[in-house]
Amino acid sequence: MKLFRPWNSSAETEPDPTPSHTAAAQLSDAPDSSRGALRITYTDDPRVAREQRSEDYATHVVPPSARVPRGKLTMAAWSLLSALNWVFYGALAAALVGTAQAIAGIIVSVVVYSGINAFMAGYGTRFGLGSFLLSRRMFGIRGAWLTPLLIATGTTYFAVFESSVLAVAFKSYFGVLDIRWWYLIVIAAILPLTLGSVQTWLAKVNAVLLPVYVLGIAAAVVVAAVRNHSGTQWLGFAGLDPGAPHPIPGWLEVFCLYMGVWLLMPVTVDFATLGRAKDLKFHQNVTFGWVFYTWLFLLNGSAGIFLVHTVLPGRPAAETGVVQALLGTLGGFGVILLVATQTRINTTNYYLASGNWHRFFSGALALRLPRVAWVGIVAAGVYLLMLTDVFSYLQRALLFQGVFLVGWVGVVITHFALSGADRKAEPEFRATRVGALTPGFGAWLLSAVVGIALVAEPEAFPVLSPLAPLVTLATSMVSYALVFTLLPSGRKGDGAPDLRDEVDDVWAARVRCDTCHRSYVALEMDFVEDGTKACCLACADHRTKPARSAAT
Repeated sequence: MKLFRPWNSSAETEPDPTPSHTAAAQLSDAPDSSRGALRITYTDDPRVAREQRSEDYATHVVPPSARVPRGKLTMAAWSLLSALNWVFYGALAAALVGTAQAIAGIIVSVVVYSGINAFMAGYGTRFGLGSFLLSRRMFGIRGAWLTPLLIATGTTYFAVFESSVLAVAFKSYFGVLDIRWWYLIVIAAILPLTLGSVQTWLAKVNAVLLPVYVLGIAAAVVVAAVRNHSGTQWLGFAGLDPGAPHPIPGWLEVFCLYMGVWLLMPVTVDFATLGRAKDLKFHQNVTFGWVFYTWLFLLNGSAGIFLVHTVLPGRPAAETGVVQALLGTLGGFGVILLVATQTRINTTNYYLASGNWHRFFSGALALRLPRVAWVGIVAAGVYLLMLTDVFSYLQRALLFQGVFLVGWVGVVITHFALSGADRKAEPEFRATRVGALTPGFGAWLLSAVVGIALVAEPEAFPVLSPLAPLVTLATSMVSYALVFTLLPSGRKGDGAPDLRDEVDDVWAARVRCDTCHRSYVALEMDFVEDGTKACCLACADHRTKPARSAAT
């Protein structure tokens, strides 16, 4: 009989990883005779703890013992605040539809992002499953590989963008060396800082640099206002082409623009896996909630609108325009500010990119390299991409990718709305229990095809094309609801013995894998072959034959 109660996110403390059990059950390598050949402990395997200090359990369930204090997780996640991309997005939105409509659209985005990511943070914290593992229930083992691939490419794109911005700033201010050398310098300088994890010192780097970013942006706004005798006229800015026709309201156009970066939704899940249960409400409101998005979108966006409109009036919004505005306002201090902001955001870009390339290749191609190696691979890829005309294709690439991610969010929301069992307990994600592809993957692809078709043909769909993200979201939710209701779930292994049934608490018990000889939380473990071999999540991905039931 399975005695495990689902981890209650509203509990005051996490499950105790060292509950009171018999001494015999706590011996690391001695099998518990009541459980056959299983080797069960109630403390972390020191080898796993050591290995995962830099990996952050990229391909495993994050145990309660690896969760970090809320301040550390907040500082790591809040590195996203200093990306100049958000400052540029505000300036771009105002250039398209004017300041008033831009701010209205940003406020709607803050509300929607806050609500969805409170939901995402809840499931990431409760289950300890990153976006990749969470996706397996909806899309199947192979279908879920698309999730880390999208996050990896997206964060790599952003690393290219932010690194290029800093290199352009150095070239503009110092005026020496070819831009290619500045590209190389920027990447070489950031590499030592990108090797840390949330568990180690990623949060410390960002905590130290956060005041520099806050004071720098505030100083830039004040100096720009004083030098240019700026009042409130920027609030009345009607856009660069106020007479241009708009098939949809301006605020809605801005909201759809911000839907293009729903990459932040699965990223929230990945960060939230490291959150403690007792800190969930704080994370839902502050770390990933309304406090974070008010700052990320509204304050950064407003600063971008003000700076570009005040310092570079009448110019089209461009990625390098924010850099020019900061350098023109603060001079050398602007360079210091840009170094601080780009260091903060690129630590996270490299962290997310390397971790998700790791997840993708370890699952799809069984290529297992440490995250340190993936950091080096990402750095090399970023440099090669920077040598191209990055700004000419980056926004369009992100637009197409954003369609896929909007569809992902729609499917995940719909799944948990319809699946009461998965809301109450953990969704199934083990390779021994989930098929290669599920009908949900077809619903996801359908929504992405619809969205990409609308984005690619604006002349053919003058009204629907600007609404492509919303149409994608609706398509994903409706199509997934249909396949969830009408078609088989894609689960397998029914009737086969389940290792979880052999332990009294799947969060507290660690079971030794008979393949890699490491011990992981029982939640991710299962039997393989004839039902006598225990297998961890990473090893089971390459041995997906479930144990046979006694009846077969």
